Amino acid sequence: MPAAAQETERVGLRLIAVNTEKEAASLQMQLQAGGAFENLAKKYSTAPSAAEGGWLGLFQIAGLRPEFQDALKGLVPGQVSPVLKVNEEYLLLKLASEAETHAAFGCELAERRKLDAAVSEFREALRINPQYAQAHYYLGAALFELDNGVDEALVELREAIRLNPENAEAHNTLGLALLEQGSVDEAMREYREVLRIDPQYAEAHYNLGNALDDQGRPEAAAAEYREALRINPGLAQAHYNLGVALKRLGNVAAAIEEYREALRLKPDLAQAHHALGKALDDQGKRDAAVDEYREALRIDPNYGPAHYNLGLALKQQGKLVEAIAEYREALRVNPHHAEAYNNLGIALEEQGNLDEAIQQYRDALRINPNDALLHNNLGVAIGDQGKLDQAIEQYHEALRLNPALALAHYNLGECLRQKGDRDGAVREFRDFLNLAENNSELKMKVERVRSILAELER
Repeated sequence: MPAAAQETERVGLRLIAVNTEKEAASLQMQLQAGGAFENLAKKYSTAPSAAEGGWLGLFQIAGLRPEFQDALKGLVPGQVSPVLKVNEEYLLLKLASEAETHAAFGCELAERRKLDAAVSEFREALRINPQYAQAHYYLGAALFELDNGVDEALVELREAIRLNPENAEAHNTLGLALLEQGSVDEAMREYREVLRIDPQYAEAHYNLGNALDDQGRPEAAAAEYREALRINPGLAQAHYNLGVALKRLGNVAAAIEEYREALRLKPDLAQAHHALGKALDDQGKRDAAVDEYREALRIDPNYGPAHYNLGLALKQQGKLVEAIAEYREALRVNPHHAEAYNNLGIALEEQGNLDEAIQQYRDALRINPNDALLHNNLGVAIGDQGKLDQAIEQYHEALRLNPALALAHYNLGECLRQKGDRDGAVREFRDFLNLAENNSELKMKVERVRSILAELER
């Protein structure tokens, strides 16, 4: 039984308030001629509820003021009271239909996050009135929020739009559901339809920006985020997403401004602290970056990317033990993070813990077996244990996957030289020089290889 049935005394009420009896009588005539109470309330009512079509909410009749109780006596759902004078105003009350009352109670339940109960109320509203467009929308929106409800949500949202094509909220929510299904183009069409209906709908600009970003169009996405913020400058998430788009466009300084504004509006936005940390890291401000990563983790201790990037920053600061701890935390949160296994392996290798480093590289390769750099790193660790043949196998696999990986040529050359394969070593060192000669990061290895080749080719 729907939850509203347990509260049979609760009824939905709408109200129109005007200043003169003549106005009230005129509205009463319009209602009798078939005028919509909601539309007349929006147009003529002086009450604060006018913007909501006169909707006051759900009430127990026994708890209403006596004048209201008297005016509602004998009314059935959907009927309007006689004109009622209260103080200096003239009022018309409408007893909401049963379907509307169920839908309203469903909305209350949804606000309290009791979504299953809300769905039951919306279904009951639609059993009573299958053509109730707003109830289809409410049901679709609630189903969308439930983990297993997206397919049915799409059906309900489309039915809401069929019955009322100008329902901007239904188009917007349909766009969100389509985006979750991966139907980006369809989602964008829905967001654009929202903006045709209401160009000032900030959330639709924001959602359209997200869809454009998913398509790899950060410049167009940034334009939509800016439009959303022009309409509503207080959208913290839009400032954050604009920052992400700007960073992708290479404007790190502007991205930082947006992250800071997002955090001014919403200081506990963990993802903004994390993104700000990465941007500061890009600027070489590592201490400030570490502070932001730590703040993100204070807010959300299970924020895996923040653990990982904090680990990278700490390692750059020479804090190897702390970095290892953060990589382990990143892997606790996400055991499928190949890069975290790789960097944990590198750090453990620097500690001299070769056995565990090798295990980390193998774990990374289990997730991403076609990563040439991982094969190279595993080869280095195995080679450091003196297992040159096994190391050579890893270098060959790395070069099969990426023949242009200079480090693998260098390391393979070293192994072959140690095994006495002069020609093989020369070949790999020459390949290394061809690839790395102008690479400043490999300058020391380039100089070393030139010296080795001079000796090998005498």
